[in-house]
Amino acid sequence: MQVLIVLAVLIVIAGLFLAVRAHRHMTETWLLRKGTRAPGQAVTVAPPMSAGLISRLTSTVTIISFTSADGAARSLVPRSGAATFKLSGAGGGVTVLYDGAHPLKEDRIRVGFGTAPERWHRVRIRQAA
Repeated sequence: MQVLIVLAVLIVIAGLFLAVRAHRHMTETWLLRKGTRAPGQAVTVAPPMSAGLISRLTSTVTIISFTSADGAARSLVPRSGAATFKLSGAGGGVTVLYDGAHPLKEDRIRVGFGTAPERWHRVRIRQAA
């Protein structure tokens, strides 16, 4: 009986995981077909040396800035647990892919490095400090 309960819980968790992946894939596919592309710039910002080693390692963040089609300047930060994107080979240039009708909807914003990115990363809108 307990084995069946554990198996049922694992099936539900796997189903939720697959549903989230499918939703993200559908969103990215929609953005690639109908989304708005904008060039942007990525800059990695680190705290000063006086902040200490632990603070510098945990506080380093990549800030992506771009201007949307409506003329508003926007800033983004990585959404994943890793706060820093690897900028190797990109030279800081990024392509921002977003929903032009809803430019502030975080679920519909992706960032890729370079002018023709193969991989898109999820980001969130940077709150003013």
